Amino acid sequence: MKARLFLFLSCFLLVALALSACRPAEPTPVFLPTTEHLDLMKTAQIKVTQASRLTQAAQPSATLIPTATIPLMPDVIPTIERSPTPEPTATANVACNRASPGEPFDITIPDDTKMFAGEEFTKTWRLVNTGSCKWTRLYKLVFYSQNPMGAFQQQFLSGEVLPGQAIDLSVDFTAPTQPGTYQSNWMLQDQDGNLFGIGFNADGPFYVRVQVTNDPTPTPEPTP
Repeated sequence: MKARLFLFLSCFLLVALALSACRPAEPTPVFLPTTEHLDLMKTAQIKVTQASRLTQAAQPSATLIPTATIPLMPDVIPTIERSPTPEPTATANVACNRASPGEPFDITIPDDTKMFAGEEFTKTWRLVNTGSCKWTRLYKLVFYSQNPMGAFQQQFLSGEVLPGQAIDLSVDFTAPTQPGTYQSNWMLQDQDGNLFGIGFNADGPFYVRVQVTNDPTPTPEPTP
């Protein structure tokens, strides 16, 4: 009897459980927030954001540790031994053809020497080669202007003249027959026909100047 009762109760429980499992579940109620709830949520969010900013501001910022600068070693430039610059010579920047008066300049017949009419005389100048070129035997002494007074108007040099050397140049003249002051200008000429003389630009002539008087040429007395 008890066994049947136990079996009946067991079957009843199983049927009740099966029925409860097959019954559909009740729907979960959906919560819709009101306007008041939304305002509260926004206020809470703003407070959280402000608290987060204050926390970040309170934290100390990271200190930058300067890195050590490593000095760069300069490149070693090898020393180049240069040859010494040669000293400029005295004639490095001097014109080729230049002349200057020697010492003394007028070897004979100083300026304004008195001469008789028709008197013969020899004028000698001393000139120094102050240029950078050698005066060769093709260089000439030439008449330049005014009165040649009967002299040959050109003649070759008697020898070569190196820069720095001097030479004596002589010309034979004859005094004019009329009284007065006479001047004869002369210059040098190179083998290419270029004239040069004395002065700052080596373009000035050198000259002889005499005063001719009315006195007749004296007759030389016979030698005893």
